[in-house]
Amino acid sequence: MSLFHRAFLYVTRKLTKTFLLLLILLVISTLALSGAAIKDATGTAALNVRQALGGIFTLQQNTSDPSKWVSTPVGNAGSQSYYGGEPLTVDLAERIMTGAAGISGYNATYTNYIVPLNADGRILELIDSEDNGTGLGSLMAGHGDFNSTVAAIAATNTAYDSYFAGGYIELTEGRHFTAGDKNPAIISAELAELNGLGVGSKITLRMSEYKAAMMGIDAGKTKVEVTVVGLFRSTAKSTTSLSNWSMDNSIFTTLEAVKTARPDMGDESFERIQFYVNDPGEMERIVRRVKSLPDLDPTDFIVTVDSSNVDAVMEPLTNMNRLISILILLVLAVGGAVLCLVLSVRVKERVHESGVQLALGISKKTIVAQYLAEVVIIAVLAFSLSAFASGFVAKTVGSQLLNDTISDRAQSPAGKTPGTSVDGETFLGSADFAPEFEGSSPLTKIEVEVKPATAAWMCGAGFLIICAAVMLAAAPVLRMKPREILSKMS
Repeated sequence: MSLFHRAFLYVTRKLTKTFLLLLILLVISTLALSGAAIKDATGTAALNVRQALGGIFTLQQNTSDPSKWVSTPVGNAGSQSYYGGEPLTVDLAERIMTGAAGISGYNATYTNYIVPLNADGRILELIDSEDNGTGLGSLMAGHGDFNSTVAAIAATNTAYDSYFAGGYIELTEGRHFTAGDKNPAIISAELAELNGLGVGSKITLRMSEYKAAMMGIDAGKTKVEVTVVGLFRSTAKSTTSLSNWSMDNSIFTTLEAVKTARPDMGDESFERIQFYVNDPGEMERIVRRVKSLPDLDPTDFIVTVDSSNVDAVMEPLTNMNRLISILILLVLAVGGAVLCLVLSVRVKERVHESGVQLALGISKKTIVAQYLAEVVIIAVLAFSLSAFASGFVAKTVGSQLLNDTISDRAQSPAGKTPGTSVDGETFLGSADFAPEFEGSSPLTKIEVEVKPATAAWMCGAGFLIICAAVMLAAAPVLRMKPREILSKMS
């Protein structure tokens, strides 16, 4: 009779002991495999977080030099000021892309405020959104069509825009646009539905008549027609200074379209350029390289990396990863000890059987190999069942843990600051009125699953633990001489 045949007969004959060992192996393998799956997902989540939040650096004008600020008369309303230093341009962004390897893409942005009209020339009906309680809406109520203005966000590539890339809004229909598109527009699906618009619809943008009258400009000559190429929806609640300037009322278009609708911009160009890197771990090297480029005079431009968002999310992920690693080791260690104890009891109970086998000329190594074969037969069944059980446990527990860990974040993707102070004067920019998001959906959809490679690794580790446990449990038999075993039988 072969070794495996004897092992199979013993396993099927001692059903109670077999079931007990099966239950122990099933619990150990399920806990360990679930932990490994959650640990894998934690690593994936950490990478996604770093790519979504940590792989961005921003190029802005250095507005600290008061001699580079330009003031221009504004009709009968005094004057307006803007920074007249070296402009941020698409050409500059392309030179940086070429000069610093590792950058995947960029988006240059500028925000101003315009009045949107439908094909019949009527002002679009706007979504009544929550403001941030500044009272600015009430203050502007008597200023003609100013309360009908919306944020026009100029972009060079909306796929890399901070609102889209950060998950605050998502494209639901149509496509993104680049600087090569002629007068495109992306609006919210809610605004489109409210006004009977869709992909392919035409919208006219113009300067506010109230603002134009202040500056001595004919608002009718500032009209520019744009075509809706995409629709988006907000994934998080946001507030802003004016209800009509909310994200749901905002329109993404090109700088050329915005400058046509707002001729008072003069020589102003983009406010910031955000660059996205392929590997967030290379951020320091890439930023150092960008700062050393001859095109970037530090008196004209500054490069900033804001890691506060990624640090806030990465810390709990790192802690959870460390905790799960410890738990896996504890499960394997405690499980191995329990298994060794149970097998030791089984071996002691089978001294009579071992003596008979020795009397029949079967070697001690063959007897131990039979013990191992018995446990392996049960382990194969336990590991097979644990693949299904751990999948359920990992998805139920792991997904909830990870989503809770990375979803609680309140951000303002525009990186707003309370104005720019120059020589004691504070100049407000569009970022000071940008929507402020109170939170958003998770950075990425996290799938916690038991991967074949993980299952294979855990099975290998389980087999080693089983071998060690069987050898330790059978050590008394291996040390005893056949005469001693036979004497114990009697």
